[in-house]
Amino acid sequence: MVEKGAFDLEGAQPANEARPASETQSVSEAVRFNARTLKKLQAALTKDPEVDLADQFPTQYLERLLRMRTTIESPKKPRYVEQDIRESLCPSDPVEIVFPLSDAVAKLLEPISQTAEGLPLSQRLFEVLKSSEIIYKAPFFHHKGVFKCSSEIVIKAVRYMEHNTQYTALQYLDRHKPNIPVPKPLGLVRMSGISLIFMSHMGSTTLREVWHTLDSDQKTSISNQLNTMLTDLRTLPFEEGTPLGGVAGEGCRDLRRHVRVSETPIFSLEDFETFLFLGPHPGGNVFIEFLRQLAPSFTNNSGPRIVFTHGDITPDNITVKLTDNKYVISGILDWEYSGFYPDYFESVRCTTCLRPYEEDDWFLYLPECVSPKIHAQWWLFDRVRQSRVH
Repeated sequence: MVEKGAFDLEGAQPANEARPASETQSVSEAVRFNARTLKKLQAALTKDPEVDLADQFPTQYLERLLRMRTTIESPKKPRYVEQDIRESLCPSDPVEIVFPLSDAVAKLLEPISQTAEGLPLSQRLFEVLKSSEIIYKAPFFHHKGVFKCSSEIVIKAVRYMEHNTQYTALQYLDRHKPNIPVPKPLGLVRMSGISLIFMSHMGSTTLREVWHTLDSDQKTSISNQLNTMLTDLRTLPFEEGTPLGGVAGEGCRDLRRHVRVSETPIFSLEDFETFLFLGPHPGGNVFIEFLRQLAPSFTNNSGPRIVFTHGDITPDNITVKLTDNKYVISGILDWEYSGFYPDYFESVRCTTCLRPYEEDDWFLYLPECVSPKIHAQWWLFDRVRQSRVH
Protein backbone atom coordinates (compact mmCIF):
# COMPACT_ATOMS: atom_id res chain seq x y z
CA MET A 1 0.00 0.00 0.00
CA VAL A 2 1.37 3.37 -0.98
CA GLU A 3 1.17 6.19 1.52
CA LYS A 4 -0.78 9.33 0.66
CA GLY A 5 1.51 11.74 -1.13
CA ALA A 6 3.94 9.09 -2.34
CA PHE A 7 5.71 10.24 -5.51
CA ASP A 8 4.77 8.46 -8.75
CA LEU A 9 7.33 8.63 -11.56
CA GLU A 10 4.81 7.80 -14.26
CA GLY A 11 3.31 11.22 -13.97
CA ALA A 12 5.94 13.03 -11.88
CA GLN A 13 3.24 13.91 -9.29
CA PRO A 14 1.65 12.39 -6.16
CA ALA A 15 0.22 8.94 -6.93
CA ASN A 16 -3.21 9.75 -5.54
CA GLU A 17 -3.72 12.61 -8.00
CA ALA A 18 -5.35 11.89 -11.33
CA ARG A 19 -3.38 12.47 -14.52
CA PRO A 20 -4.65 13.43 -17.94
CA ALA A 21 -4.81 10.53 -20.37
CA SER A 22 -2.53 12.39 -22.79
CA GLU A 23 0.26 12.32 -20.19
CA THR A 24 -0.01 8.63 -19.27
CA GLN A 25 -0.10 7.57 -22.91
CA SER A 26 3.24 9.19 -23.73
CA VAL A 27 5.47 7.53 -21.06
CA SER A 28 8.06 4.93 -22.00
CA GLU A 29 8.58 1.42 -20.66
CA ALA A 30 11.59 2.69 -18.68
CA VAL A 31 9.37 5.24 -16.88
CA ARG A 32 6.84 2.58 -15.97
CA PHE A 33 9.63 0.26 -14.77
CA ASN A 34 11.00 2.99 -12.49
CA ALA A 35 7.50 3.72 -11.21
CA ARG A 36 7.00 0.10 -10.21
CA THR A 37 10.43 0.04 -8.60
CA LEU A 38 9.69 3.19 -6.62
CA LYS A 39 6.41 1.76 -5.36
CA LYS A 40 8.21 -1.38 -4.24
CA LEU A 41 10.84 0.70 -2.42
CA GLN A 42 8.14 2.87 -0.84
CA ALA A 43 6.31 -0.21 0.44
CA ALA A 44 9.51 -1.70 1.89
CA LEU A 45 10.37 1.59 3.57
CA THR A 46 6.89 1.85 5.09
CA LYS A 47 7.20 -1.65 6.49
CA ASP A 48 10.74 -1.14 7.85
CA PRO A 49 12.15 2.44 7.91
CA GLU A 50 15.67 1.02 8.44
CA VAL A 51 15.51 -1.41 5.53
CA ASP A 52 18.53 -1.73 3.21
CA LEU A 53 17.05 -0.33 0.01
CA ALA A 54 19.87 -1.72 -2.14
CA ASP A 55 18.44 -5.20 -1.55
CA GLN A 56 14.98 -4.11 -2.69
CA PHE A 57 15.93 -3.17 -6.25
CA PRO A 58 14.91 -5.59 -9.03
CA THR A 59 17.61 -7.97 -10.20
CA GLN A 60 19.85 -6.54 -12.92
CA TYR A 61 18.07 -3.21 -12.41
CA LEU A 62 20.57 -1.03 -14.30
CA GLU A 63 20.93 -3.33 -17.32
CA ARG A 64 17.14 -3.70 -17.63
CA LEU A 65 16.64 0.06 -17.33
CA LEU A 66 19.20 0.83 -20.05
CA ARG A 67 17.52 -1.61 -22.43
CA MET A 68 14.13 -0.03 -21.82
CA ARG A 69 15.18 3.58 -22.22
CA THR A 70 13.64 5.28 -25.23
CA THR A 71 13.23 8.85 -26.25
CA ILE A 72 9.68 10.10 -26.13
CA GLU A 73 9.02 12.02 -29.30
CA SER A 74 7.54 15.40 -28.68
CA PRO A 75 4.48 16.22 -30.73
CA LYS A 76 5.48 17.54 -34.11
CA LYS A 77 4.80 21.19 -34.64
CA PRO A 78 2.69 22.01 -37.64
CA ARG A 79 4.89 22.85 -40.61
CA TYR A 80 5.16 26.59 -41.20
CA VAL A 81 3.63 27.56 -44.49
CA GLU A 82 5.25 30.64 -46.01
CA GLN A 83 2.65 33.26 -46.82
CA ASP A 84 2.79 35.12 -50.10
CA ILE A 85 2.50 38.87 -49.45
CA ARG A 86 -0.11 39.03 -52.23
CA GLU A 87 -2.49 37.03 -50.05
CA SER A 88 -2.88 40.11 -47.84
CA LEU A 89 -4.21 42.25 -50.68
CA CYS A 90 -7.93 42.83 -50.64
CA PRO A 91 -9.35 43.84 -54.05
CA SER A 92 -12.08 45.91 -52.42
CA ASP A 93 -9.68 48.07 -50.37
CA PRO A 94 -9.10 51.68 -51.42
CA VAL A 95 -5.93 52.59 -53.32
CA GLU A 96 -3.73 55.55 -52.37
CA ILE A 97 -1.70 56.91 -55.27
CA VAL A 98 1.53 58.16 -53.69
CA PHE A 99 3.33 58.84 -56.99
CA PRO A 100 1.42 58.80 -60.31
CA LEU A 101 1.50 55.64 -62.40
CA SER A 102 3.36 55.92 -65.69
CA ASP A 103 1.67 55.48 -69.05
CA ALA A 104 3.32 52.06 -69.37
CA VAL A 105 1.79 50.94 -66.08
CA ALA A 106 -1.59 52.43 -66.97
CA LYS A 107 -1.52 50.42 -70.19
CA LEU A 108 -0.56 47.30 -68.23
CA LEU A 109 -3.59 47.79 -66.00
CA GLU A 110 -6.02 48.35 -68.88
CA PRO A 111 -8.82 45.76 -68.84
CA ILE A 112 -8.05 42.93 -71.21
CA SER A 113 -11.58 41.74 -71.78
CA GLN A 114 -14.89 43.49 -72.30
CA THR A 115 -16.25 42.08 -69.03
CA ALA A 116 -13.47 43.74 -66.98
CA GLU A 117 -14.01 47.30 -68.17
CA GLY A 118 -15.79 48.40 -65.02
CA LEU A 119 -13.23 47.03 -62.56
CA PRO A 120 -11.84 49.52 -60.02
CA LEU A 121 -8.09 50.16 -59.82
CA SER A 122 -7.74 47.97 -56.71
CA GLN A 123 -9.24 44.98 -58.52
CA ARG A 124 -7.02 45.49 -61.55
CA LEU A 125 -3.92 45.75 -59.35
CA PHE A 126 -4.99 42.59 -57.59
CA GLU A 127 -5.47 40.69 -60.85
CA VAL A 128 -2.12 41.83 -62.31
CA LEU A 129 -0.21 40.84 -59.19
CA LYS A 130 -1.99 37.51 -58.94
CA SER A 131 -0.81 36.53 -62.40
CA SER A 132 2.73 37.90 -62.02
CA GLU A 133 5.87 35.78 -61.77
CA ILE A 134 7.78 35.75 -58.48
CA ILE A 135 11.38 36.82 -59.10
CA TYR A 136 12.42 37.57 -55.51
CA LYS A 137 11.28 36.33 -52.12
CA ALA A 138 12.48 38.16 -49.03
CA PRO A 139 13.43 35.99 -46.04
CA PHE A 140 9.95 36.78 -44.78
CA PHE A 141 7.88 36.57 -47.95
CA HIS A 142 4.79 37.89 -46.20
CA HIS A 143 6.71 41.16 -45.75
CA LYS A 144 8.39 41.74 -49.10
CA GLY A 145 8.57 40.33 -52.61
CA VAL A 146 9.29 41.33 -56.21
CA PHE A 147 7.04 40.27 -59.08
CA LYS A 148 7.56 40.41 -62.83
CA CYS A 149 4.28 41.49 -64.40
CA SER A 150 5.57 42.02 -67.95
CA SER A 151 8.86 41.77 -69.83
CA GLU A 152 9.63 45.39 -68.91
CA ILE A 153 7.86 46.06 -65.60
CA VAL A 154 8.25 44.67 -62.09
CA ILE A 155 6.39 45.39 -58.87
CA LYS A 156 8.11 45.46 -55.51
CA ALA A 157 5.56 44.83 -52.76
CA VAL A 158 6.52 45.95 -49.24
CA ARG A 159 4.34 45.70 -46.16
CA TYR A 160 4.10 48.79 -43.93
CA MET A 161 6.77 50.77 -45.77
CA GLU A 162 7.47 53.75 -43.52
CA HIS A 163 9.39 55.90 -45.99
CA ASN A 164 9.69 56.44 -49.74
CA THR A 165 13.49 56.69 -49.92
CA GLN A 166 13.80 53.96 -52.53
CA TYR A 167 11.36 55.65 -54.88
CA THR A 168 12.59 59.22 -54.37
CA ALA A 169 16.19 58.02 -54.91
CA LEU A 170 15.20 56.44 -58.24
CA GLN A 171 13.52 59.70 -59.25
CA TYR A 172 16.62 61.66 -58.25
CA LEU A 173 18.96 59.37 -60.19
CA ASP A 174 16.67 59.38 -63.22
CA ARG A 175 16.99 63.19 -63.30
CA HIS A 176 20.67 63.58 -62.42
CA LYS A 177 22.43 60.33 -63.45
CA PRO A 178 20.36 58.64 -66.19
CA ASN A 179 23.52 56.87 -67.41
CA ILE A 180 23.70 54.73 -64.24
CA PRO A 181 21.80 51.43 -64.74
CA VAL A 182 19.11 51.69 -62.09
CA PRO A 183 15.38 50.89 -62.35
CA LYS A 184 13.17 53.63 -63.73
CA PRO A 185 10.45 54.67 -61.25
CA LEU A 186 7.04 54.02 -62.78
CA GLY A 187 4.66 54.78 -59.92
CA LEU A 188 3.92 54.00 -56.29
CA VAL A 189 0.55 53.10 -54.77
CA ARG A 190 -0.63 51.67 -51.44
CA MET A 191 -3.44 49.29 -50.67
CA SER A 192 -4.19 46.90 -47.80
CA GLY A 193 -1.18 48.24 -45.88
CA ILE A 194 1.18 47.23 -48.72
CA SER A 195 3.20 49.61 -50.89
CA LEU A 196 3.45 48.63 -54.55
CA ILE A 197 6.48 50.13 -56.30
CA PHE A 198 6.38 49.91 -60.10
CA MET A 199 9.83 49.88 -61.74
CA SER A 200 11.49 48.94 -64.99
CA HIS A 201 12.86 45.39 -65.10
CA MET A 202 16.67 45.25 -64.89
CA GLY A 203 17.10 41.51 -65.41
CA SER A 204 16.72 38.60 -63.05
CA THR A 205 20.28 37.24 -62.76
CA THR A 206 22.02 38.60 -59.69
CA LEU A 207 25.77 38.76 -59.25
CA ARG A 208 25.31 36.45 -56.24
CA GLU A 209 24.11 33.65 -58.52
CA VAL A 210 27.16 33.70 -60.79
CA TRP A 211 29.95 34.99 -58.53
CA HIS A 212 31.21 31.52 -57.62
CA THR A 213 31.60 30.66 -61.32
CA LEU A 214 33.86 33.63 -62.12
CA ASP A 215 37.63 33.52 -62.26
CA SER A 216 39.85 36.24 -60.78
CA ASP A 217 39.96 38.32 -63.98
CA GLN A 218 36.19 38.26 -64.32
CA LYS A 219 35.73 39.27 -60.70
CA THR A 220 38.19 42.12 -61.16
CA SER A 221 36.24 43.24 -64.24
CA ILE A 222 32.99 43.37 -62.26
CA SER A 223 34.75 45.30 -59.49
CA ASN A 224 36.11 47.84 -61.97
CA GLN A 225 32.72 48.30 -63.64
CA LEU A 226 31.08 48.90 -60.27
CA ASN A 227 33.87 51.26 -59.24
CA THR A 228 33.26 53.42 -62.31
CA MET A 229 29.54 53.65 -61.54
CA LEU A 230 29.95 54.40 -57.83
CA THR A 231 32.69 56.95 -58.49
CA ASP A 232 30.32 58.72 -60.88
CA LEU A 233 27.54 58.70 -58.27
CA ARG A 234 29.87 60.16 -55.66
CA THR A 235 30.37 63.25 -57.84
CA LEU A 236 26.76 64.29 -57.31
CA PRO A 237 26.90 67.62 -55.48
CA PHE A 238 25.67 67.85 -51.90
CA GLU A 239 23.84 71.09 -51.29
CA GLU A 240 25.06 72.75 -48.11
CA GLY A 241 22.31 73.39 -45.58
CA THR A 242 20.28 70.33 -46.56
CA PRO A 243 20.02 67.38 -44.16
CA LEU A 244 22.08 64.24 -44.58
CA GLY A 245 20.34 61.01 -45.55
CA GLY A 246 17.54 60.48 -48.05
CA VAL A 247 17.35 62.93 -50.96
CA ALA A 248 13.79 63.94 -50.07
CA GLY A 249 14.54 64.57 -46.40
CA GLU A 250 13.69 61.07 -45.16
CA GLY A 251 16.53 61.20 -42.61
CA CYS A 252 19.58 59.03 -41.95
CA ARG A 253 19.28 55.28 -41.67
CA ASP A 254 21.73 52.82 -40.15
CA LEU A 255 21.21 49.13 -40.86
CA ARG A 256 23.39 47.24 -38.40
CA ARG A 257 21.59 44.42 -36.52
CA HIS A 258 18.42 46.51 -36.77
CA VAL A 259 17.28 49.59 -38.68
CA ARG A 260 17.68 52.88 -36.87
CA VAL A 261 16.33 56.16 -38.22
CA SER A 262 17.41 59.62 -37.11
CA GLU A 263 14.59 61.27 -35.15
CA THR A 264 15.59 64.81 -36.14
CA PRO A 265 17.34 66.17 -39.27
CA ILE A 266 21.13 65.82 -39.27
CA PHE A 267 23.08 68.68 -40.81
CA SER A 268 26.68 68.04 -39.76
CA LEU A 269 29.29 65.29 -39.51
CA GLU A 270 29.39 65.77 -35.74
CA ASP A 271 25.64 65.12 -35.46
CA PHE A 272 25.94 62.10 -37.75
CA GLU A 273 28.67 60.61 -35.56
CA THR A 274 26.48 61.20 -32.51
CA PHE A 275 23.65 59.38 -34.29
CA LEU A 276 25.91 56.36 -34.91
CA PHE A 277 26.73 56.20 -31.21
CA LEU A 278 23.06 55.97 -30.29
CA GLY A 279 21.34 52.61 -29.91
CA PRO A 280 19.24 50.46 -27.57
CA HIS A 281 22.43 49.36 -25.74
CA PRO A 282 24.91 52.20 -26.27
CA GLY A 283 27.24 51.24 -23.41
CA GLY A 284 28.41 53.32 -20.47
CA ASN A 285 29.32 57.00 -20.70
CA VAL A 286 33.00 56.33 -19.95
CA PHE A 287 33.24 53.75 -22.74
CA ILE A 288 31.47 56.06 -25.20
CA GLU A 289 33.76 58.96 -24.36
CA PHE A 290 36.80 56.69 -24.61
CA LEU A 291 35.73 55.63 -28.13
CA ARG A 292 35.12 59.23 -29.12
CA GLN A 293 38.73 60.04 -28.19
CA LEU A 294 39.83 57.41 -30.70
CA ALA A 295 37.71 58.82 -33.54
CA PRO A 296 39.59 60.39 -36.46
CA SER A 297 39.62 64.15 -36.01
CA PHE A 298 37.99 66.49 -38.48
CA THR A 299 36.84 70.07 -38.77
CA ASN A 300 34.29 71.79 -40.95
CA ASN A 301 36.98 72.38 -43.57
CA SER A 302 38.57 68.94 -43.48
CA GLY A 303 37.52 65.34 -42.98
CA PRO A 304 35.04 63.13 -44.79
CA ARG A 305 33.22 64.56 -47.79
CA ILE A 306 29.44 64.17 -48.05
CA VAL A 307 28.74 62.01 -51.10
CA PHE A 308 25.84 60.15 -52.62
CA THR A 309 25.79 56.63 -51.18
CA HIS A 310 23.89 53.47 -52.12
CA GLY A 311 23.99 52.08 -48.60
CA ASP A 312 23.60 48.37 -49.35
CA ILE A 313 26.09 47.28 -52.02
CA THR A 314 26.01 43.48 -52.08
CA PRO A 315 26.01 40.88 -54.89
CA ASP A 316 22.29 40.38 -54.23
CA ASN A 317 21.61 43.97 -55.27
CA ILE A 318 23.55 43.85 -58.54
CA THR A 319 22.19 42.28 -61.71
CA VAL A 320 24.38 41.08 -64.56
CA LYS A 321 24.04 39.83 -68.11
CA LEU A 322 26.38 37.76 -70.24
CA THR A 323 27.65 39.66 -73.29
CA ASP A 324 30.35 38.21 -75.58
CA ASN A 325 31.27 35.68 -72.88
CA LYS A 326 31.74 38.48 -70.37
CA TYR A 327 29.47 39.43 -67.49
CA VAL A 328 28.40 43.06 -67.57
CA ILE A 329 26.56 44.88 -64.79
CA SER A 330 23.01 45.53 -66.00
CA GLY A 331 21.51 47.08 -62.88
CA ILE A 332 22.00 48.25 -59.31
CA LEU A 333 18.94 47.58 -57.16
CA ASP A 334 17.47 48.39 -53.74
CA TRP A 335 18.10 52.06 -53.02
CA GLU A 336 16.07 52.22 -49.80
CA TYR A 337 19.14 53.05 -47.67
CA SER A 338 20.62 55.54 -50.13
CA GLY A 339 21.27 59.25 -49.69
CA PHE A 340 24.04 61.69 -48.84
CA TYR A 341 26.42 60.36 -46.20
CA PRO A 342 30.11 60.73 -45.21
CA ASP A 343 32.37 59.21 -47.87
CA TYR A 344 33.59 56.42 -45.56
CA PHE A 345 30.07 55.20 -44.79
CA GLU A 346 29.69 53.09 -47.96
CA SER A 347 32.76 51.06 -47.02
CA VAL A 348 31.28 50.54 -43.56
CA ARG A 349 27.93 49.47 -44.95
CA CYS A 350 29.17 47.12 -47.66
CA THR A 351 31.17 45.14 -45.08
CA THR A 352 28.46 44.89 -42.44
CA CYS A 353 28.12 41.14 -43.12
CA LEU A 354 31.87 40.48 -43.11
CA ARG A 355 32.62 37.98 -40.34
CA PRO A 356 35.93 36.66 -38.89
CA TYR A 357 35.49 33.29 -40.62
CA GLU A 358 34.18 34.70 -43.91
CA GLU A 359 34.65 32.49 -46.98
CA ASP A 360 33.01 34.76 -49.58
CA ASP A 361 35.83 36.45 -51.52
CA TRP A 362 33.44 39.18 -52.73
CA PHE A 363 34.94 41.30 -49.94
CA LEU A 364 38.37 41.01 -51.60
CA TYR A 365 37.02 42.63 -54.77
CA LEU A 366 35.18 45.62 -53.35
CA PRO A 367 35.25 48.63 -55.70
CA GLU A 368 38.28 50.81 -55.00
CA CYS A 369 36.32 53.99 -54.28
CA VAL A 370 34.47 52.35 -51.38
CA SER A 371 37.19 49.98 -50.24
CA PRO A 372 38.00 50.08 -46.51
CA LYS A 373 41.65 50.37 -47.60
CA ILE A 374 41.20 54.07 -48.40
CA HIS A 375 39.07 54.70 -45.31
CA ALA A 376 41.01 52.37 -43.02
CA GLN A 377 41.01 54.52 -39.87
CA TRP A 378 37.30 55.30 -40.08
CA TRP A 379 36.46 51.70 -40.99
CA LEU A 380 38.41 50.23 -38.05
CA PHE A 381 36.99 52.79 -35.66
CA ASP A 382 33.43 52.04 -36.75
CA ARG A 383 34.09 48.29 -36.53
CA VAL A 384 34.86 48.67 -32.83
CA ARG A 385 31.88 50.97 -32.36
CA GLN A 386 29.55 48.54 -34.14
CA SER A 387 30.64 45.53 -32.07
CA ARG A 388 30.55 47.28 -28.70
CA VAL A 389 27.88 49.96 -28.98
CA HIS A 390 25.08 48.63 -31.21
